[in-house]
Amino acid sequence: MLKQLLFCCLMLAACKGNAGAPDETGKEAIPEPPQTERSLAGQFFHPDARINAMVDSIYRSLSVQEKAAQMIMTASSTSEKLGYPYSAAKALVLQDIAANVVFLKGQSTEFRQETRELNQLKAQKGKLKPLFACDCEPTLLPGKWTDVTGIKPASEQKDAAAVTENTEKINEVVKKAGVQLNFAPVVDIALNKSVINKRSFGSDPEEISTLSEQFVATSQEAGIGATLKHFPGHGAVKGDSHKQSVFIDGELTELPTFKRIIQSATPPVAVMVGHIVVRNNKTYNTGGLPSTLSRVIVTGLLREQLKFNGIITTDALNMEAAAKVPDADWKAVEAGIDLVLMPKNAAALNKKIVAALAGNDALSRQIEASIKRIIRYKVISSL
Repeated sequence: MLKQLLFCCLMLAACKGNAGAPDETGKEAIPEPPQTERSLAGQFFHPDARINAMVDSIYRSLSVQEKAAQMIMTASSTSEKLGYPYSAAKALVLQDIAANVVFLKGQSTEFRQETRELNQLKAQKGKLKPLFACDCEPTLLPGKWTDVTGIKPASEQKDAAAVTENTEKINEVVKKAGVQLNFAPVVDIALNKSVINKRSFGSDPEEISTLSEQFVATSQEAGIGATLKHFPGHGAVKGDSHKQSVFIDGELTELPTFKRIIQSATPPVAVMVGHIVVRNNKTYNTGGLPSTLSRVIVTGLLREQLKFNGIITTDALNMEAAAKVPDADWKAVEAGIDLVLMPKNAAALNKKIVAALAGNDALSRQIEASIKRIIRYKVISSL
């Protein structure tokens, strides 16, 4: 109960503190951030001293296994091709192996019940609640959440008004289900007919950027984090990374679109890296690895060069392009990933993260930063 009490008190202080007013000790309280910084993205990317203190307190309160679990996201799905039965996901969460769940195939009403149950079970034990995500991009959502209708495919949304209207419909469904992070929008060009196609806003980079920025802004104004995918670009490649290795051969032609949105006034909370091998590129060659597992792409390009300080997530690691790589789960962590989505062996990965946290080295500090990004987003999305 101590952890739960600490968490609730900290949350209450953050929600109800008065700007500039003396606190109960007689000292001046920390001023409220400007209104522009009180948005979801504003608070996430520019946390004030109270939020930082909350994150640090929660981090210290977690066991080392619970800390490791923050980097792992399991899946709940009625289709075994897409994920795992809810019972399996629930077991991983309650055993503190995975601290987060993505909802893939099923009904929104079922997912609502699952979030409620997992939140209650965690609260009863005084533990940090899970982060819930979904793959709720407009083109795929009606086929995955089978009781959802009336959402136009991205390819049919031709202006900002259409994007706003459809994204608001998605937000309503997602919020009712208790989901805080949406793995959308797709910012790849529509050229790849194998897997992107109608999931994209088109093939014109300017149009994709404008409409994707609108999707991000509309989602995050509603308190739901958005996720750009599939970095550094899955639209100009041939093939489907669910089934095979795919390659960017030469220049990263789709990179400018990602860069523009990441560095815009309304950056996304998260970026999903795709399982795309980069070859014949002197600067960003991945050495035969998918970008998801490449430190050159994850840390060198996305984190350091583009200065993205949000959550970097893998695409699902059960996809063939990544699953065939030995020890892909751990390679993703080494590359600099914050959130490992559907690892092949969540329990083994948790143990490896635990062991790495014991080292007083650059990797342990990198992992600690990743864990704190997840905790920070959980805190902010609960405010």
